[in-house]
Amino acid sequence: LILTSESMAKELNNNDALKVLSDVNIRSANNLVELAVEKLLEYDLTTKYWHQGMLSQLDIIKDEFFDRGAHKKGENFKPLQSLLERKVDNNRCVIYISTQGVDTEQVELKSEPSTVGSLTNIKGRDKTAKGKKQSKAEKEEPPEDKKDLKESTSIRLKFDTGLRDYIEDVTNKIKPLDTVEEQIIALAQYVSNVMGGKIEDLTQFSWDLHIAQLKSEMKSNVIPIGFIKRGIFYHRALLYKTLGDRIGIPATLERGDYNRAWNTVSVPKNGKMHHYVVDLVYEPGELLTVGSYKAGVYKKL
Repeated sequence: LILTSESMAKELNNNDALKVLSDVNIRSANNLVELAVEKLLEYDLTTKYWHQGMLSQLDIIKDEFFDRGAHKKGENFKPLQSLLERKVDNNRCVIYISTQGVDTEQVELKSEPSTVGSLTNIKGRDKTAKGKKQSKAEKEEPPEDKKDLKESTSIRLKFDTGLRDYIEDVTNKIKPLDTVEEQIIALAQYVSNVMGGKIEDLTQFSWDLHIAQLKSEMKSNVIPIGFIKRGIFYHRALLYKTLGDRIGIPATLERGDYNRAWNTVSVPKNGKMHHYVVDLVYEPGELLTVGSYKAGVYKKL
């Protein structure tokens, strides 16, 4: 209830505060607990999108946001540091948003509570359990069970110059357009172009091979969004929301099943607000009326 900052919310969520509160609420429904959960998610949009699968038009994505996929029953939230330490695998990549990039060594210094035990032990063992100083050999040769972790945390993500270029482009070319509708359509076409263009057949688009290559090259499951050049629904929807937030185009970010995600926007016409799902894939820039058959098809297989 006294939560007042984004950094505080992230610290609490990295310590499984959301799981603890959810467990308490399951055992005995409590308005105060529900309010605490709401506040946690309000200040930490990464956790909110992971947990609820939706960001509103009022939720503004900032640097250090990441999308690691949908929340699964019984799964705990994992902070960025933990995801960076994970060896490259075949699971869905984590999409990272930042104009500054991220350095795992800097993340270590923040001492995320959920994994701080292993990291501080690696860097801070100047003495043995008995209080004696370690020998030079002991200091130079970490225990076998620590070697892989030490190697994995040396990974550095590249600075996302691509995202910075995108923001500069849309600020200069799309933000000055006369109407909200023109901005919405132009941004949709822009996102589609930088993510591989219009898609006729998803099975022939080879986006998954592209992502696998990026993970291999970066030696990480965490990929800055500006490096993704062949993206489908969930890559494009996240980029649209990110860029829209930077230039003042209100849009939702909503997650569906089977890698679907979409954005809903509002356009004033004849004194009324009309709500549309933005097509970023099949006919980039087309506005699909919310509740229509075409909008439903776009959101589902």
